[in-house]
Parts: sequence; C-alpha cells; structure tokens
Amino acid sequence: MAEISEKDKEAVAPETVEEPPQAKSNPEEPVKKSALTSVSQSHRTGADAALQLLEETGSLHQALDPEVNRRLVRRIDTLHISCLLFALYDFLQYVDKTAISYASVTGITESIGLKGNEFNWVASIFFFGQLAFEFPTIRLIQLFPLAKYTSFNVTLWGAPLACLAACTSYARLLVCRFFLGVLEAAVIPAWVLFTSQWYTKEEQAFRVGIWFSMCGAAQMFGGFFAYGVATHVGKDPNAALRGWQIIFLFLGLLTAVMGIAFWFVMPDSPAVARFLDKEQKGLHLERIRHNEQGIGSQTFKWAQVKEVLTDTTTWLYAFWVFAANTPNSTATSFGNILVKGIGYSSEESLLLVTPLVGAVLMATTERIPALVGYYTNGGIPIGWTTILGLQSSNVAGSTKKVTVTCIGTIAYTVGNIISLQTFQARDAPRYLPAKISICIIYVLITIDLVVMRWLLDRRNKQREQEKAALGNSYKPEENHEEFRYEV
Repeated sequence: MAEISEKDKEAVAPETVEEPPQAKSNPEEPVKKSALTSVSQSHRTGADAALQLLEETGSLHQALDPEVNRRLVRRIDTLHISCLLFALYDFLQYVDKTAISYASVTGITESIGLKGNEFNWVASIFFFGQLAFEFPTIRLIQLFPLAKYTSFNVTLWGAPLACLAACTSYARLLVCRFFLGVLEAAVIPAWVLFTSQWYTKEEQAFRVGIWFSMCGAAQMFGGFFAYGVATHVGKDPNAALRGWQIIFLFLGLLTAVMGIAFWFVMPDSPAVARFLDKEQKGLHLERIRHNEQGIGSQTFKWAQVKEVLTDTTTWLYAFWVFAANTPNSTATSFGNILVKGIGYSSEESLLLVTPLVGAVLMATTERIPALVGYYTNGGIPIGWTTILGLQSSNVAGSTKKVTVTCIGTIAYTVGNIISLQTFQARDAPRYLPAKISICIIYVLITIDLVVMRWLLDRRNKQREQEKAALGNSYKPEENHEEFRYEV
C-alpha cells in the first residue's frame, strides 16, 4: 500500500481534516484510523473516508487516462449526480417558488380576501425566512452529512408548500411562506458544495449552466400545469378545491416525495458513493485534486471567514446577485400579473409565461412587444449561472465556500424583497416605475461583471509574475498549489 505524505493529504483534501499536533510534526507517522473503525462507512465524514481511501489506493499524482476520465464523468453525469440536481434544485425548487405567481391568477386573492399590497408581502415573506436562516444553515451543512441534511430540508419544505392549500387568512399565508423560505435556505449553499465535490473547476461552470436551464423547463411545466388546473377545476363551481389550492397541494406532496428519494440515492461525498467502486473513487479524488478545494469539512474556521469578508470579489459577487435579482419577481411572483396587465386573460397568462427581449420593451411598449420584452427579461439567470460557477471554481476551503455562498444568498434574498416592493398596487397594471428600475439595474450589473473580470485577471497575472521573479525559491500558498482564478 502506498504511503501518503502529509503534504499530499493537504493537496487532495485541504479542508477535510484537523490533524492532531503530533501528526503534523511527524510526517512519517501513519494516519490514525480509530475514528474510521468506530463507525460504518455510511456514517463516516467525507474527510475520514477520503483519507482512508487515499491510503488504500495510493492514487495521488497518478496520470489519469483521458478515456478513463471521460467514462468516469459520464457515469457521474448520467447515473446519479446531474439527474438528481436537475430534479431537485433547478426544477422543483424553481416551480415551488413560482407557485405563488400561478396562485395569483387562479383565485387566491379572492379566496383569502387579499387587498392593497398584501400579496406583495405574502410573496416577500418567503425571502425574509430565507434571510433569517441563512447563517444557521451554513453551519448545519458543515455539521451534518451534506446529502442527508439537504434531503431533510427538501422533504420538510414540501410541508409548508402543501399547507398553503389549507390557508384561509392572510396571517396563515405569511406563516407558511416564511417557513418555506427557512427550509429553502440550504439549497444554494448545498448545491455549490455538491458541484465542487463532483466536478473539476473546468467542468463546474458548464454544469451549473445546464442545471439552471431546468428553470425554463420548470417554468413550462408550471405554466401548463396551472393552465390545466385553471381551465378544468377553476371554472367548476362545484369543485371541492379551488385551482390555487390544487397547485400548492400537488407541488408540496411531489416535493416531499422527491426529498425522501434524495435521502436514499444521493451520496454525502464521492468517498462514500455506492455507485463508484474503490478504484473509481480514488480516480475521482485524483481528478478533482487540482481544484485545491477538498471535499468537505466539519470544522468552521473563523480565519477563513475574515478572509472572505476582506476579499473584494466577495462583494462584487454579492452586488451582482443582489442587483440581478431585483428584477427577479417579474418571473417568480408577478409574472402572471404582469402578463395579465398587458391585456391577456388569467388563463392566457398561465400559458404565456411558459417561454423564456428586454426590460426596455416592457417599460415603453404595449401588448405583443411588451410580451416579447417579458420573455427576454427571463434571460437574467444566464448571468447568475456564471456567478455561481465562479464562486464554485474560485473559492477554496469549505468554510470560505459556504460563507461566500451564504453572503450571495443573503444578497439574493434582499434583492428579491426589494423587487417585490417595487411593484406597488397603485402602479398597476403597467408597473412602470418597477420596469424603469430594472433597466437601470441591468447597466449596473454589466459594469460589475467588467470590474470582476479585470480584478481576477489582474490577480492571476500577479501570481505568475511572483512565480517568475522567485524562480526555484517560489513557494505556493498553503493548500493552494498553483491556484489560478477562473475568468
């Protein structure tokens, strides 16, 4: 069995383990296995399993055959990881979030007796719940097995979604929507960690883009489903449930079932994945070694939090996410209301929001051109996939990664809260002030992206210059051998 040096352990999994002092002072001393022998493989942390796997396979610094790598990636993509992330994050999470928009034109306002800006607050309270629980959930993500914690949240978020069907008052709607936001707080941080565990930096941005494309599929499914409910149930005066109630009940139960399935199918880390044999696991760890990001840690490192808070790119990411999500309610909460305001019926709006060229058209034109503008406005997630891909690729360290993602998610929630409050009842049906603000926001996020690219490119050039100047005496940063930012 190949002996693994301390330096190699750090290179493969820099954030996976806090070693005792004696292990760090003596690189030749074997890694102790007491923690590994006391629990079954299914309950080991990714760190413990990864270190044992490296000892058993000795796979460090082995050249990975391109054909073997291609087959391994295809296995990861087609059999488990991508399919699960497609289904849960990009499909269910999006359609669940936009269900309130479908409900807005299938009778919820009349049934509950919402008036003035109360619908705005029903939509907004979701993001207050997400904001309140974002910091606690990133710590829980580190403490518990990643897939199991995610499954727990997904299953539970189906409950308040389904319970919305039973709400008979404004207050009850607020409570259910708040807890829905609490339970969805884990989604984005968890998906960023899943991505960095399973894919190389070069593969991550593309995978994030593919996953986000499912938002379009969710929009189509949700629109067609809501249209069917509205036409076959909503027009039946004898129906036991109103159209909006069926939408919430069906989607809530579907989400809970998918969350339960996720528990049994999704591995907590590559080191304990049942669909990979021991050799494949070793090859995968070698595959992602140059990410310099590890596969997870239960240790929260405050030094990394400080580093995140003083890093300019953290706030460039956060501003982009905040600003880009200020127009987000045009799709998630007010989409159907906006299309109806153009001059279409409630049922027609459910179909017309299903396709995915700009905010300017929405603000300055009528009917067909305005509808075309609405569709183009749906292209904003394309930019967000880039930001999430950059966060996944350019942030090394478990604590740093979840902290950056947490700050980004907070920015996302604040942007959505502001977005929903820009659509005031007094501005109906065109909501012109909100649309003008969207135009301004698009200019700002474009400037933000240009600054971000300039800064990352500058840092890469500085690293290259430092390496060239020092020559043979050059020493890489601890745990970040030859790290370069993806731009």
